Amino acid sequence: MNKSDAAGAGPYAEDLGVGWMLQVQAGQIQAFVALVDHYQLAACSMLRRLLGRHGPWEDLAQEAFLRVWRSRENYRPQGKFTTYLYRICYHLALNQLRGNKRKPLCSLPKDAEGCELEVEAKVDANPSTLPAELKEWGDLIQAALAKLPQNQRAAVVFQHYDGLELQEIAEILSISPQAAKSLVHRARENLRILLSPFREAEND
Repeated sequence: MNKSDAAGAGPYAEDLGVGWMLQVQAGQIQAFVALVDHYQLAACSMLRRLLGRHGPWEDLAQEAFLRVWRSRENYRPQGKFTTYLYRICYHLALNQLRGNKRKPLCSLPKDAEGCELEVEAKVDANPSTLPAELKEWGDLIQAALAKLPQNQRAAVVFQHYDGLELQEIAEILSISPQAAKSLVHRARENLRILLSPFREAEND
C-alpha cells in the first residue's frame, strides 16, 4: 500500500483487504485479483457453512465479489475488509435461505486484453479426504446448524469457524455486541441439545 492509500485507510491502514480496495478504487485491476485470491477461500467456506454442502454457495461467493467490484467507487474503510465482505455474503445467504430470487450477476472486470477475470470457488476441505468418523461428525454438525434460526447459525459460524470478535459479528448482522453475544450463547445451547443424543450414543 502506498502512502496515499494508507492515508485513505485511516485506522485500518494495516488491513490487506482495505489497502487492496483503495487500490481498486484507483483503477488497479490487479489489486482486485489479489483481493479475490486472498479472500475467496474464507468467503466460500463461510457461505458453505451457512447454506449447507449442497447450497449454491459457489455462485453466491462469486456474486459477493462481483458486488464488491460494483460498489468499489462508493467504498469507504469503516472496518476490516472481512467485515465488509462477510456482510455482503451474509445478506446473499439470507436472501437465498428466504427463497428470494437473486438478481442477475453483473459483469466481472476485464484485464488488459479485454478478457473477463475469473473468480474460482474454493473450499476449505475435501470431505473425501477426511477420516470416516470426522466426516460423519461434520455432517451431524452441519445438519444441526441447518436447524438453527438463521441469525443464530450465522453468529456461531462467524465466531467458531471464522474467529470473528463479537463487535465484528454485530456489525455484520447490524445488531449490538450484546445481542451478538446472546445469539452466540443461544446457538451453542441449541447445538448442544441437538447433538447430545449423538454424543450419548458414542459413549454407550
